Amino acid sequence: MTWYRLGEWILSRRYLVLGVVGTLTLFFGYFALQTQLTTSFGDLLPQNHPFVQIAHKYDHYFGGVNSVTIMVEAREGTIFTPDILAKITRMTNNMDLVYGIQHGSVRSLANASYFRPLAGGVILNTPVLPGPRMPTTSAEIEEVASNVHKNPGVIFGRFVSLDDKAALIEGSFLETRLDYRRIFNEIYQLAVNPERSDNVRIYVGGQPILYGWVYYYTPQIFWIFVITVIALWVLLYLYFHDWRGALRPTISGVICAIWGLGFIRLVGLNLDPLVLVIPFLITARAVSHSVQMHDRYYEEYYRLRDKEKAILSSFSELFVPSFSGIVADAFGVLVILLVPVLFLQKLAIGASFWIAAIIVSELLLNPIVYYYLDPPRIEVVERRERGLFKGLLRGLARPMLSATGRAVTMVATVMVVAMCAYFWTGLKIGDPESQSPILWPSSPYNRAMAAIHERFGATEQLVVVAELQNREALNDPKLYHVMDAYQRYMERDPSVGRTFSVADLLSNGGAALREFEPKWNVLPSTRLRTGQLIGGLFAGASPLSTAYIITPRREATQMTVYCKDREGENVQRVVKRTEKFFSEPGREVKNVQFVLAAGIIGQLAAANQEILDNDLLLNVLAFTTIYLIILFTYRSFMAGIYLLFPLALANAAINAYMGANDIGVNVNTLPVVTVGVGFGIDYAIYVVSRIIEERALGRNLPEATFAALTTSGKAVAFTALTLVASVLFWYWSDIRFDAEMGLLLAVWMFVSMLGAMTILPVMIVTFKPRFIERERGRVLASRRPDLAQRAVTAD
Repeated sequence: MTWYRLGEWILSRRYLVLGVVGTLTLFFGYFALQTQLTTSFGDLLPQNHPFVQIAHKYDHYFGGVNSVTIMVEAREGTIFTPDILAKITRMTNNMDLVYGIQHGSVRSLANASYFRPLAGGVILNTPVLPGPRMPTTSAEIEEVASNVHKNPGVIFGRFVSLDDKAALIEGSFLETRLDYRRIFNEIYQLAVNPERSDNVRIYVGGQPILYGWVYYYTPQIFWIFVITVIALWVLLYLYFHDWRGALRPTISGVICAIWGLGFIRLVGLNLDPLVLVIPFLITARAVSHSVQMHDRYYEEYYRLRDKEKAILSSFSELFVPSFSGIVADAFGVLVILLVPVLFLQKLAIGASFWIAAIIVSELLLNPIVYYYLDPPRIEVVERRERGLFKGLLRGLARPMLSATGRAVTMVATVMVVAMCAYFWTGLKIGDPESQSPILWPSSPYNRAMAAIHERFGATEQLVVVAELQNREALNDPKLYHVMDAYQRYMERDPSVGRTFSVADLLSNGGAALREFEPKWNVLPSTRLRTGQLIGGLFAGASPLSTAYIITPRREATQMTVYCKDREGENVQRVVKRTEKFFSEPGREVKNVQFVLAAGIIGQLAAANQEILDNDLLLNVLAFTTIYLIILFTYRSFMAGIYLLFPLALANAAINAYMGANDIGVNVNTLPVVTVGVGFGIDYAIYVVSRIIEERALGRNLPEATFAALTTSGKAVAFTALTLVASVLFWYWSDIRFDAEMGLLLAVWMFVSMLGAMTILPVMIVTFKPRFIERERGRVLASRRPDLAQRAVTAD
């Protein structure tokens, strides 16, 4: 009687409920209109990890994850022509005008320098391109090329490709002034587009450019959403044979979306373009619950032929499964708060509230909306009962619940579990391939990165910092010998393309004193010679211009390892090799401490480690939370095991799907995968609750299960299939990540539905769990006023 009376209370005080909900909806709507799409790669990183802290300490000197690389490639011949050298110079200068640039980080052939010997054994750090005018004659061009070739590793191979056909321009952006959309636009407007011509190709890559392309493609999602809503309306109309059947779930979805978006903005959060699939999925869950309620309302109205009684009956029967399913989803997401990643914590708060808002749209407003809508026509309900969809379910459910069908279902489930276990082994932590999985392989960004890698071998940076306790440590030759040994050690790794450090500059300086003879390209062995070369390096140079190798206060220098890709296994191996090298005896340098790790590779290593540490924990906590809610709902320890089995099966299927399709668990996919852990539990709750209800009406267990599958199960199957169909439109997006994550979650919902509609009822009919009979008794004890009208012959 409790939920029946709650429904009566809502109807009797409908003006009060509408006033409160309407006022709150307007309140959240005001903030929802101010929603902004922003993204920050830094929010995806574990800020307490020592790698991330080192990066924050030095990224404004040595460059961080937000670096941009521009490659200028000659279509014919080499870059050593007056026109192309002038382009490189202008692009370098204009890069320094882009918003948020870290001044002094822009490096290229245009501002590179080399050691030039003077009389008396003096060496001077001299620009490669002489000023103030650009070289124009053949002799001047040949001198520039000679200066480049005399400095392998420092200029040649780093800023100029080994075949002389391409040159790089690099620059880093300040974390505190990141505006990916503005950076993307200004780089193309100021540095790239003005220099496009028939004699060069220009490629642009780097994290800000990647996210810039994401913003560029984001407007497509609006049109995809519009098409999806239209398709959803059509499917709902075909399912209910009535426009009310499409209107009621839409109202639920819209109100849920307004509350969710408004709350996100109210607490100072923003939507990330790469997780737009999550709000879409949550809103789809609101529609799913509404379809279940609407389907039951039609059923009750056909039986009772009284609108108000039908409203109260459907509300009271579905209140517990609806409330339990929504709360399980919300608390299952809330456990993400335990992960020390700012973005995931924001997501946990926003998504859990958004899910909880379904309670308002689904349970508080449902009785009132039905009260004001005209009831369905009886012939419409009868036509649905004779429909193809329900007939198909009857045709599948009856043989499945037979003894043979149950055995086949169990064997098939075991085979599916074995197949999932096999493909699960292919699941990787981190990016499984060198291309960015955020965009399609044919995207301009991935093609640009492929071209840059082809010419220069590697661009992904791992930065190891050598912290100096005093300036005298700079004159210790052992420091540079250890740095050189580390570089040689790392260059033997197949995923490393090249390395760079101040040791390269000093070895080139030694050759400069002896007419650039290669045999003298060695590191100094005495403090005197080391101090001489260090002095020559800084002679005439401002502290800012040399900050990319040694900080202005001379408290740290760096070693950069350029990796070929971001594959998770390669990232882990490179970091482990680095840790192993500096842990070996003989690597110690007095007054110097080597610390890891800045650069994109170091940050991804930190994120991947956090994923490894928390992925299992999150799943355990999410499943435990859902289990406790089921325990509270059905007062049975075994109920949780039965209902969680389809969810665990869906979880295994998703991990297998990701492993089979090379979708790695990384900083981008983890939020989506984690949010989806609890989604789909309501399918099992609706089916089991209906089995209990049918048992209370006197049907035996097989007949009660059959009735549940063809009533509540029908709505479960429809909503899951509708979600799968609507997500197919996301594959039109140029943002591959959104497309694949949408499909991933659709597969998740489909497998959850399949488990709730097959193995769960088969297990219940086969093993006859006691909680079903116990809950049947509780329902009978409630003595609802409409039960007597529905009772059938008991078994």
